[in-house]
This record gives sequence, structure tokens and C-alpha cells, in this order.
Amino acid sequence: MKKTILSITALSLLFLGSCTKDVVKEGTPDLNNNVSNMNDLVVPANFTWENSRDVNLTINITDVRFQEAVHIVSVYDENPLAGGQLIARGAATLNAGFVSQINLSNTIKRVFVSKVSPDGSEINKYIDLDSKNVTVALDYTTQVGKTGLGKTGSPNCSSGCTQTITTSTSNLNVNNGDVVCITGSNITVGFNGNGGTIRICGSNVNVQNASVNNSCALIVTSTGSATFSNLNLNGSSSSFQNWGTVTVNNSFSPGGTFTNNGTITVGETFNVNGNTTLTNNSSIVVNKDCQVNGTGLLINQCYLWVKKKYQNNGNTRNYSYIKVGDETTINGSSEIGMYNGAMFKTKDVQINGTIKGYVSTSLFKVTGNTRINGGGSVINFIQYCDANGIETNNGTIGSGATQSCGLYLPVTTCNPEGNGTAPVPVNPDTDNDGVPDNSDAYPNDATKAFNNYYPSETGRATVAFEDQWPSKGDYDMNDVVISYRYNIVTNASNVVVQVNANYSLIATGGVFQNGFGVEFPINRANATGVTGGTLEAGQTKAVVTLFNNTRAAVQNWNTKIGEPTSDSVNYAVSFNVTSGPTLSTFGLGIYNPFIWNNTSGFGRGYEIHLPGKTPTTLANTTLFGTSSDNSSVSAGRYYVTKPNGLPWAINIPTKFDYPVERADINTAFTKFATWVQSNGTTFTDWYTNQSGYRNTNNIYSK
Repeated sequence: MKKTILSITALSLLFLGSCTKDVVKEGTPDLNNNVSNMNDLVVPANFTWENSRDVNLTINITDVRFQEAVHIVSVYDENPLAGGQLIARGAATLNAGFVSQINLSNTIKRVFVSKVSPDGSEINKYIDLDSKNVTVALDYTTQVGKTGLGKTGSPNCSSGCTQTITTSTSNLNVNNGDVVCITGSNITVGFNGNGGTIRICGSNVNVQNASVNNSCALIVTSTGSATFSNLNLNGSSSSFQNWGTVTVNNSFSPGGTFTNNGTITVGETFNVNGNTTLTNNSSIVVNKDCQVNGTGLLINQCYLWVKKKYQNNGNTRNYSYIKVGDETTINGSSEIGMYNGAMFKTKDVQINGTIKGYVSTSLFKVTGNTRINGGGSVINFIQYCDANGIETNNGTIGSGATQSCGLYLPVTTCNPEGNGTAPVPVNPDTDNDGVPDNSDAYPNDATKAFNNYYPSETGRATVAFEDQWPSKGDYDMNDVVISYRYNIVTNASNVVVQVNANYSLIATGGVFQNGFGVEFPINRANATGVTGGTLEAGQTKAVVTLFNNTRAAVQNWNTKIGEPTSDSVNYAVSFNVTSGPTLSTFGLGIYNPFIWNNTSGFGRGYEIHLPGKTPTTLANTTLFGTSSDNSSVSAGRYYVTKPNGLPWAINIPTKFDYPVERADINTAFTKFATWVQSNGTTFTDWYTNQSGYRNTNNIYSK
């Protein structure tokens, strides 16, 4: 009899809840799928409703300079100089890398990782997130010497030749479809290329009056060596590849695409003009001046020595070593970009444009005079070294750039000079936990070392619920809306020791008296000293509840435009974790938030979780499969509807502007249905405020 009465009461309240809300609002259907409401969605069978995913990130250390001393690894959602926010931080050594499980928005395709060595030197690297498990290794420099590039991957003259030249010849015409192979050594040749391919495989080939035009490709192979008396590369579609040894006696202004994988000596001026891309993967020596002009791009991956002047009017990207014997001039809006521990050395410099460091700190070294004019700047990851002081500075050195000469760069095949001396650890460690004070968030507490955040140090995620379970709701996803951020504190061994959370109850668009809690991935006995919430009794896992009645917590619903509003209610929760797991096991993410219908006639067992999340010990699993619910413990399926698998909750890895009362979420966000029906492959950013993504009439704003 009691069960019957409760069931009638529950049905009455469900009816009451639906009657006290306004009529469902008509919205704008999704133009791609013509879906006007949630019940019309065709949900793929394996769709998870997740706007983020777990990434297992392993950062190994191959820097052998400090034996087993601790390196500090930090993971950001973007370069911090570009506004990126810290996500995770921890310790790594030669024998134990930094391992973390991070829940990241599906819109994040890469992370920015920084490694700080015991001496304070820093190496930075972007890491592409192309799989669920990502492993990378970090050394003391990301610079790579290009030893042997001239011998690897080179074409040859053993096949594919339509004509083979073994003796001296002049006025050789090469046209489309021709593959002319010059295999003779100690010969003199001349050619005019209007298409096709010319391969030089012989040694000591003297080339006179060489013209490469249109789509012609000139290749000096790894066995080839050639001296050009007058080499002309014309047109944007021509190309030159060197894998051997080349000398160009004339002033040289190549057009098209120019790639050096061997050794080149230019006797006169070397110009990289507009629409030309020059990539140097090995060694180039210019006996006079070098100019990069207009839209020209010079990419130096190894060794470039300009014996006289270097003038940058276009763009230079230096990944290794450039040496200039006289003056370097950086004009107008041009840029010399320095990447990954690169070095640029010059006698004098005049800066009207920009020197900019990318990813890892690089060195720009001046042995003579520096003149920085108005508009000139040195910014980002740059150590600017002028040993005798900067003579004129009317520009900017900042935004991460410093004036110093101590950056350690090792001698490599590409950088025969290097800089500085190999560093030794110098930073104090007050609490003796192995983490230097300048990297320790808790320098006076040996039990704590690092802060780790979800979704990031300053970001907030949002979880939004429908409260009619096990019956379907109206899918305005605003019955309980909570934004939150976690700070997971770890020790020097990357073991979780404390959880700090901040929650904000934003909206309560329903008549039910809903409670809210979160289940964490540790046993209840391992959570101690809970503040700001209640460690719920009777649970196997650590479940912290914040409130048990939304109607008592917030007076107004905050879902109806034009009606009175209530301020968000904030909850600061903290607890210690004893004998805790590592961060890689505990993870950084959503955990298991849920609400329960605490209204009379329902009770604590009426838990509502995100789809796929498991119920807590106190959930009433006998309700599974009733009404519209399609949960099945045996099938490992939880909190989705039948027949089409709709959720009762959704998590957004950022601030969420939820729908107004009784407006189907699909009518508020025009790309929502496309995201669902594509199985999450398109419009992963459906919740953002991009043009065409929203029907603002159906989105709540105070």
C-alpha cells in the first residue's frame, strides 16, 4: 500500500512539474538535419554525449645532465604567452616520467608543454593530441643537428632517365616530360630548362649558362658536385634541390622552391625574393650579402653563414644557427623568428621590425652595436645578448624576452659555436621534497607540491541536468545548472593528496527539491577533513554532497527572461586524500556529478547522472528500465532514454549559456543536432557563440 501511495505521489508531482512550466517554445530547427526537437534526433548507437575526452599524456625525460634530479613538467591548453592556461604540473626524472590523465575539450587538438630543468632552464614544445595515449620525450634542447641530411632520401640517376649525359655539352634543352641525367664527371654543360627534370649525379660538373624556367626541376644528388658560373632559377613553379655540393659563382636570386640538403657556397649576393621559399636543412655559406625580400621566406634548419650583411625585408625562420659577419638589418613589418633553442649571431644589428622567439628560448647575440628604432621589438622566448650593452633602444625588449647572455646551447653539427656552459642545479628546496622552491606551489610543506586543474587554472566547466528521470524531461537542460573548477593537489611524487573544488549553483529551472553531489574515484575511507560539503555516509566511494534542496538554496529559477533573478550560490569544497593514487589514476576531469530528486515521494535513490556514469551505492537501481529509462547494469549502459538514447545531463568544458525555460536545447543551439547525428565528428564547438550557432531568443541571459 505504501509503495502504491508513493507511486501515485510521484506521478502527481511529475504532472505538477510539467504543469507549472510554460508551453514548450518553438525554435529554429537545425538546417543540416532538419531536427526540430530532441525526440526527433537519430542518435548513433555508440554516441557518448561527451564534449571532451580523456588523454593519457606521458612526458619522459632524456636530459642526462642532472642524473636523477627532478625536472618540472607543466601542461597548458596553449602557449601561456598567448593566453594559455595551466592544466597539469608535476615532477619527472630520467627513470620516472610525468604521467597524467587529462580530460580535454574535443576542440583542443594540441597542448603546450614546458620542462624546467633543475638549473631553471626551460624547454617548451607543442604536442599534438592525435590519439588517446600520447608519449613524448624532452631533452635539454629540441634543436636537432642535421648530420648526413645530404645523403638521406636523395634521388639518383639509376632509373627514370629519358636522356643521360656523360660528356661535355652545351645548349641542352629540357622540356616537359624530359628527365635528363648528367652522370659524367669533370665535364662542362649548359642547359635551358622549360619543364621536365635535370639531375646532376656526376662530380666536379662545371655548369655554364644554366636557366631553370617554368615548372622545371633542377636536382643535384648526393653523389653530385657542381659549380655554376651563371645559375638562373626563374618563375614560382621552378624548383631546385641540392643533396650534394654546389658552388654558385654569380649573385643568386632563386625563384620558386629552393631546398638545400647538402652544402652550398654562394660567391656573390644571395637574394630570397617574393614568392620564393628557401629551406636550408644543411649548410649554406654566402661570401657577400644575403637579402630576404617582400613575401620571400627563408627557413634555416641548420647552418647559414653570411660573411657580410644580412637584410631581412621578408620573413626569416631560424631553427638552428645563423651567423652574420657584418650588420643585420630587420626592416619594417618583417620578422626574424627564432625557434626551439636557435642562435643568431651578428656583429651589428639595426632593428626596425621584430625578433620573436617561439616555443623554446633562443639566443640573439650581438658582438658589436645594437640599434633598436621606434617600432622595433624583441619579444617572446628570446635571450638578447649584447655583451657591451645596447647602444640605442627606442623600441621594445619584453613580453618574455630578456637581456642576458647565459643561455646554454650545446655545440652540434649545425651550431659549431654553442653558447654558455652546461648548467648545474642552483635553486633552493626549503621543504626538501625534491621540488625547487620556484616550482613548488607549497615550498614550506613537504606533503604538497603541485596544483592541477580541470578544466584549467582560470576556466570553469558546466554540468546541466534534466530532473524528470526516469521519465523524459523537456530538454531545456536547466533544471539544475552548476559551473565548477577543480584543483587537484599532488606531492613531489605526483600522488594526489588534496582535492579543492569550487561549485556555483547557477540555475534551478524546476519545481523538484533536487540535491547535488559528486562521487570521486577513491574509497570513502581515504577522504578526510571534508569542508564545504558533506562526506555522505553509506557510500563505498567518496561522495561529497553540497545541498539537498535546490528550492531552498536558490529562491528564483534564473531560467525565465524578465522574471526576478537570484545570485549564484558558491560552494568551496576541500578534503584531504590519504594513501592516494597517482594523478594518472585519479585523473583530471569531470568525475561523477549527479543530482537526486529529494522531493517527497521520490527520495535519495532517484539519482540522475551523466550518460555512461555509474550510480553510487545509494542509488535505487530497481528504477532502471522503468518509464523512459534504458539503463542496464549487465549491459554497462546508464542514464539514457529508450528508444533513442537521450541523456538527462550534459557536461560542457567551459561556461555554458543554457536554454530558457521549456526551450529544447536543440532549438537554442543550431549545430547541436548536427553534432549528435554526426556521432560527435562535426561541430564539436556547437555550444560556442560563433555566428550561426545560436538562436538567442531561446538562450537565457540575466
